[in-house]
Amino acid sequence: MNPIKRKLRPGALVVLLLQTILVVALTNRAQAAREDVAMFYEELAPYGNWVDYGKYGPVWYPTKGVSENWRPYLDGRWQPSDAGWVFETTEPWGWATYHYGNWMPTEDYGWVWAPGSTWYPSTAAWRTSDDYIGWAPIPPPNYEPPPAYYPAGGYYPGAPVLSLITAPFWIFARAASFLLGFGQPYAPGYSYYNCGCLAPFGTIPTIYPRTALLTNYYYPSYAPYAYYVYGPSYPFISRVCRVPIVRIHNFVRRKKFRDFRYVVPPHYVLNRRPYLRRAIPDAVLEGRDFTVRRVRDVRVVEPRLVRPDVVRPPRDLPEVPRIEGARPERLRPAVRPEALRPGTAERRAPERAAPERVLPQRLRPARPEAEARRGVLLPPQAVPDSRDMQDQLRRERRIERRQVPQVQQRRFQREERQLRQQEIFRTPRARQPEAVRPRIQRQPQPRRAPQIRQPRPAPSRTPGRSFQGLQPQRGR
Repeated sequence: MNPIKRKLRPGALVVLLLQTILVVALTNRAQAAREDVAMFYEELAPYGNWVDYGKYGPVWYPTKGVSENWRPYLDGRWQPSDAGWVFETTEPWGWATYHYGNWMPTEDYGWVWAPGSTWYPSTAAWRTSDDYIGWAPIPPPNYEPPPAYYPAGGYYPGAPVLSLITAPFWIFARAASFLLGFGQPYAPGYSYYNCGCLAPFGTIPTIYPRTALLTNYYYPSYAPYAYYVYGPSYPFISRVCRVPIVRIHNFVRRKKFRDFRYVVPPHYVLNRRPYLRRAIPDAVLEGRDFTVRRVRDVRVVEPRLVRPDVVRPPRDLPEVPRIEGARPERLRPAVRPEALRPGTAERRAPERAAPERVLPQRLRPARPEAEARRGVLLPPQAVPDSRDMQDQLRRERRIERRQVPQVQQRRFQREERQLRQQEIFRTPRARQPEAVRPRIQRQPQPRRAPQIRQPRPAPSRTPGRSFQGLQPQRGR
């Protein structure tokens, strides 16, 4: 045997082994993605569209009864429970999209949902201060943000998921108005969509640096590796909302998951899809106490928050029809990484040229009002009057100057400036056409014959008199 071939054989075996492992892993992941979709495909199809979105696989986004700037965790309210905060809503898909899988923003379809097979009380992250309470969806583990959603310090592949939940993800509510209709049956007036208590999108760079990220991570007893964020503590909510803590504890002790709207699938859904009963914890379906435990090592848990595939999907799932991929006309052309800047919109190549390699100097910046801004603005009825909001921010800054150390104030201001430099926070300015002044046409006046003025007679020069009259006589 040739000694050269003998030396190459171990290296070839290693390469072949790695390729086999990669193919098996991709096959298993693709199979798991199909199973996750099969759990929800038929029930979610009437309310939105399924699309095969690249490496994320099949994703879903709502189209029925939502506006262009719709976003998750908006049309509803947060309710306390024995396992943390759950989102009560009238959206008929809320039992699936707010407890399984992950939400993420895209430039092509707005907010899309990647399904999963593990049930969580919520799939949101939290930030709090004495003035504001904020929440944001946690994206999938393999999430790569669009350029408009890059972190302020830039993006690199493999970044932790929590660092990718940038400022545009967040919804902030006034802390005093966080509990909407507490203890009352749900009604549209108790939804954040109509509350008038949310911070406008343009104020997020001011509020975001002045809030702290919550790291109270928990896991349920039925899935020791299903980590999620518990949310604001009940003593904190009692203080900022001025609700007695005893009343909150009594509410948690009395209410169960099935008592909230669209936290658990309705009975007609469970009757049509009996396999969903095996995908929901028994304590949730039966109304028993839901046991959770707090995580001790926060740093180990953070990269594995809200994993969609901790619990395997049930068996005997229905077949899923072929899901079409994203339409090419809606996808953006590929660009070189050096053509992108952190926090700015992606640059496009000219439409008439489609080269395989696009040079940066031939790119032109996208308009600020591009589709990257979809799903970030809030409805007018959800935010307060602009004048009232500005007055509130000025009062908060005056209190901050008196009570917060200057070093911390400078840090807040520096982070706010960095956020406002991002393209997504810049106010799109539509170019107004120049006003064309109407040409004034004067009416022609008839010419008149020149008038010859007659010379005026010279004034008389009589002694002791002037043209004005008599001169005053001098004293003798």
